[in-house]
Amino acid sequence: MNHIRVATLVLVIGWSLTAQAEPWWGVLIGNDTGGIIPWSPEHRLVAREWAAEHCAEYHKFAHITSIHPWYGDYIAFACDWRPIYRYRSHHRS
Repeated sequence: MNHIRVATLVLVIGWSLTAQAEPWWGVLIGNDTGGIIPWSPEHRLVAREWAAEHCAEYHKFAHITSIHPWYGDYIAFACDWRPIYRYRSHHRS
């Protein structure tokens, strides 16, 4: 009887872990001009990397264009030939 409870507990824990794990493939939708990633707190942390990897397949650079931080919306990005340069203002106040 005790073995059945342990086995059931192991199965329930295993199913709950696999149900929460979301593979990175199939999440990003895009082509050579850009794409979208469904927003979630986890995706927010890795969206730039996923976009960069996706655009690198086309020998382009990723530019995040919009982030709508709520479930059901997307993180959008564009693929461009030009890299992003961060300009610093040399104007002193």
